[in-house]
Amino acid sequence: MSLILNKPSYPFNPIWTNEKLAKALRTELAELEAIAIVADRSYRPVRMDPGSTREVFSAKPRLKAIQRRIKEAILQRVRFPEYLTGSVKGRDYVTNAKLHTGARILICEDVSKFFPSVSAERVWDIWRHFFGFGDDVAHLLTKLTTKAGTLPQGAGTSSYLANLVLWRDEPYLQAKLAKHGLTYSRYVDDMAMSSKLDITPVEQERIIADVYGMLRRNGLSAKRKKHEIFSSSQRMIVTKVIVNTKPSWSKARRSAVRTQVHELEKRVVAEDVGAELHKFADRTSNLVGQLGRFHVREAGLLRARVRKAREVMNRATRIHFTISPTTGAHQSSRLVDVPPWEMKCRRAVKSS
Repeated sequence: MSLILNKPSYPFNPIWTNEKLAKALRTELAELEAIAIVADRSYRPVRMDPGSTREVFSAKPRLKAIQRRIKEAILQRVRFPEYLTGSVKGRDYVTNAKLHTGARILICEDVSKFFPSVSAERVWDIWRHFFGFGDDVAHLLTKLTTKAGTLPQGAGTSSYLANLVLWRDEPYLQAKLAKHGLTYSRYVDDMAMSSKLDITPVEQERIIADVYGMLRRNGLSAKRKKHEIFSSSQRMIVTKVIVNTKPSWSKARRSAVRTQVHELEKRVVAEDVGAELHKFADRTSNLVGQLGRFHVREAGLLRARVRKAREVMNRATRIHFTISPTTGAHQSSRLVDVPPWEMKCRRAVKSS
């Protein structure tokens, strides 16, 4: 039985000259070449959370504008197979997790230092041989989409190119696994393989060896400490989503959302109304929205509390009260689930 390959494809005519590239990007060739000369110096580092080891960059305005046009004119026109779920319209980490719902065995791998490990040579290979663009075009596009010889995480074009890094080998791996009843997916640098049937330890080792071999052939390596094998008798997690029966978040993650909503409420009643609080409210609202994709009722209650907090912020209401310190985990969890202004009302009723 031959393998049925499901490859990414670019069903448009290749761009053979830099003049045609400039036309496709709606800009002057001289402008493209000038930006390419200084592209390595056209990035700013993005501040990450404490403890993060990732180096993330944001392109400066001139380069960012060109990368946006490259993305819109070329990269977003690629047809990506369903097993690639990062930065593809209509797909995300939830789509990725759903592919593995109800599995009996789940194997997860993480690519070590993925973006810094993707060399400019490999990016050039994508432009030259996947897209079939002319040699000069591939060189110019590589300069416009790499930084100091590697793929910069955070650039508008990088996640699309990341989907194509394994374009030569990944379709064969996916087809080989599918032939044996396994599901494969990749969300940027997170790879998952699952089976709805039991597979032996020997078969598991063979699958892992095939994945590691594919990575090595493409200048990448697996992050061994992130290697995980789950069975259906334990909690199975893909891209931070539990997939045993239906996609869901862990209790700890749901609790963290409730805690953030409570923190928003505390800051509102403490008169901490300003631009920073509005940003915090936006982040909290987004987090509650993500929760709502898995736990509708719980998110609905939190969404109402965020909406009330925003109303208070918008009125710039100045509320003063003191929450007495509590002891014990049970009392603390009750505080997290009750808005501060609700607690004030309850105390007023109780004292009367």
